[in-house]
Amino acid sequence: MHTKKSLMPKTWPVPRKTRTKRFIAVPAHSKDKAINLLFILRDILDLAKTRKEVNKILHQGDVKVNNKIRKSDDFPVQIFDTISLERSSKYYKLEIVNKKFALKEIKKSETGKKIVKIAGKTILAKGGIQMNLADGANILSKDAFNVGDSVLFNAEKGKIEKVLPLKVKSNVEIISGKHAGEMGVVLEIIPLSRENAYKIKLDDKDVTLPFKTILVIA
Repeated sequence: MHTKKSLMPKTWPVPRKTRTKRFIAVPAHSKDKAINLLFILRDILDLAKTRKEVNKILHQGDVKVNNKIRKSDDFPVQIFDTISLERSSKYYKLEIVNKKFALKEIKKSETGKKIVKIAGKTILAKGGIQMNLADGANILSKDAFNVGDSVLFNAEKGKIEKVLPLKVKSNVEIISGKHAGEMGVVLEIIPLSRENAYKIKLDDKDVTLPFKTILVIA
């Protein structure tokens, strides 16, 4: 799937207006909050020149996202996901820097865990509770949680290590909008008719932001 560069999310680290390549490949889903493996391997890491070369790398099983081998070039990589390039022993985490996606090189030991936002909650027929994570994973959980909280997820063991609640004094990172990449502390939760708004203390100011723009990190 492709889109015009002029229509791609502003978080993508590529010029929106160029004389070549008017169209750009987008992820299979989560287009507004993810970036695909094709773009990462070809355009950011410069490991290949063409889509065919990217797919050759992927089909060799050398690329892992959150410790799982991924072979689809349109697989969506989201904020705080880790990428392991086993053959070259290079490891990265996707972050937001200056409002743009950026890869931060990390140690192999850091690829086993990540923070993920809780996007939904499903009550199952037999009384179980399913946690729906923003990366598409669904996990049965006995932990108390609310939509909007985050979890520290152990990708190696496939389990949740800790729930990070969205509450006053929580540390958060702004993941979209004009403050994307900035970190702050929740000062106040403001009830609204549809969903809450959150007053956040940043380094130099206080801002009020909607639920979808913040991610609890501690």
